[in-house]
Amino acid sequence: MNHLLTAEALRLLDEVGEIDSKADVLSIITKLRKAGHPALLVTEVITQARLRTRAKTKFGDFAKNLLFTEAGLEQATRLQVAAMHAERFKENGFTNIADLGSGIGADSLAFAALGLSVTAVEQDSDTAALAAYNLAAFPDAKVVVADATTFDTSGFDALWLDPARRDLERKAAKHITLSPADFSPDLDWCYAQPKPKGIKLGPAFPLDLIPDGVEAQWVSHQGDLVELSLWFEGLSARVGRSALMMRDGKRYLFEGAGQERAETAELGQFLYEPDNSLIRSQLMGEFANQQNLTTVSDGIAYLTSDNLTQSPWLKAYELVENLPLDEGAIRKALAARGIGKLEIKKRGVDITPEQLRPKLKLKGEGAASLILTKVGDARRALIVQPIRV
Repeated sequence: MNHLLTAEALRLLDEVGEIDSKADVLSIITKLRKAGHPALLVTEVITQARLRTRAKTKFGDFAKNLLFTEAGLEQATRLQVAAMHAERFKENGFTNIADLGSGIGADSLAFAALGLSVTAVEQDSDTAALAAYNLAAFPDAKVVVADATTFDTSGFDALWLDPARRDLERKAAKHITLSPADFSPDLDWCYAQPKPKGIKLGPAFPLDLIPDGVEAQWVSHQGDLVELSLWFEGLSARVGRSALMMRDGKRYLFEGAGQERAETAELGQFLYEPDNSLIRSQLMGEFANQQNLTTVSDGIAYLTSDNLTQSPWLKAYELVENLPLDEGAIRKALAARGIGKLEIKKRGVDITPEQLRPKLKLKGEGAASLILTKVGDARRALIVQPIRV
């Protein structure tokens, strides 16, 4: 990793530029080796160039100025989401933040960019070296190589924690039941820290491990469910659950208790796919009841109505045809409508869309969506048309 932080490596990395999945990597390696560059250096530069290309989905054009590890990129917060974290600290008057388990420094970057003092604490020395490179432009940001659980936080206003899931070797179990000790740092230790704090977790984090008295917020960004953040006293807007949707530069917030269920009723003329932050936070029921929407089947996250409801929280479809979930019936109906371009979605049924698609023998100029799901207790195939807002 140290090879990457040399002037030669950084210059070569800039020369190589982006390398996507379709690039002829072998020819690039051959060219660099013929130019006299050492094999280890070439390998690290090529790996980093590919990571930078992948990182554009999280960091946009800033990715070309940052350095990554594979694990660090996977766990790194998206730039716009990290900015939201930093705003919450600043709006609550906190100016000196300890980022415990900082990884490559994505959240620390956002803190520093808002003018906050931040110390990124990372126990892996190689990752910390990259975080130091990424934060070098900010005089009020520094990196410390240390274990988060032994780092002295007494001089800080507030904490940001990003515990990682440990590698679990429970290969015989189909469903792993997680405990606080399955995270590093241990979640019980994270929860017990006395300072105002925010904790970033995966969006599928078990609901029964969320402590009482916090704001639990599920965040989606551009349609992807990206995190659950827990906000403790001093940083929480309210105690309870919230869904935050970030899309096209706008933010939408829905708050509730997560105790209501939507009524189940007959399929209406319109079908809706709620944002995943509403679904995972279990706030879909409260949202549906407020909007006079019902579900198509108990436990299925599709909503329906006879009157069109337009909301940024919903992807809306108009029902074209309601069919039994039968391959022959679906193929015949699609052929009759000349559907050659088909989006296939499914919920609550054991069907693989990739395996079904070739069996439908699609042909024609028309386009539609096919939703495979339960309506009531029956398995149905719904041909629908997306409604553009």
